[in-house]
Amino acid sequence: MTRARIATLALAATLSLGLSLGAAGCSASAPAESTASSPAAPSATPAAGTVITGTGYRFSVPEGWGDPGPIEGFDPDSLAVDGSDADGFSDNVNVILSPAGKITPDQVESQGVTELKGSGATDVTVQPRLTVAGSESSHLTAALESGGASYVIDQFYVSDASQTYIVTFSFSPTVTDDERAAVTGPVLASWVFTA
Repeated sequence: MTRARIATLALAATLSLGLSLGAAGCSASAPAESTASSPAAPSATPAAGTVITGTGYRFSVPEGWGDPGPIEGFDPDSLAVDGSDADGFSDNVNVILSPAGKITPDQVESQGVTELKGSGATDVTVQPRLTVAGSESSHLTAALESGGASYVIDQFYVSDASQTYIVTFSFSPTVTDDERAAVTGPVLASWVFTA
């Protein structure tokens, strides 16, 4: 991977981590009113590529995606990269465990936009919630830049009884919404809690 790609991956993880820490600091007062209607499950056939295993979960990625091995300065719980991507930015997915344990969709949606914008993200949007492996997940999207590389993220917050897993997909800005959904949907449809 090039240095720009590594920096991009690290920034995406930093934003995920900052968001989880900020959400943990939300007051216990009334949560922000959700703009989401009843969450839908990812409408996709589960991905059938490599199985990625992390702390308390596993999921499959599309064919051609896989674990790139250790990346200096970047230590997510799990990571998979599109090894066939030839546009100068390797589309990827990483998972980080929220250091605050479980956080709610209301917490994510009330703090997430502000924190992402504060980190330099633009076009930050709260998307409709999804149900992933029986868990209601917030979905945020944003545009980012790092090391001269521009990219967009789709970030999901998947929780079991005690932990939120921050699942961040990073894509080249040339990847359309439909093309992104064709990756995120099958990956999320394959998500299984193992703990």
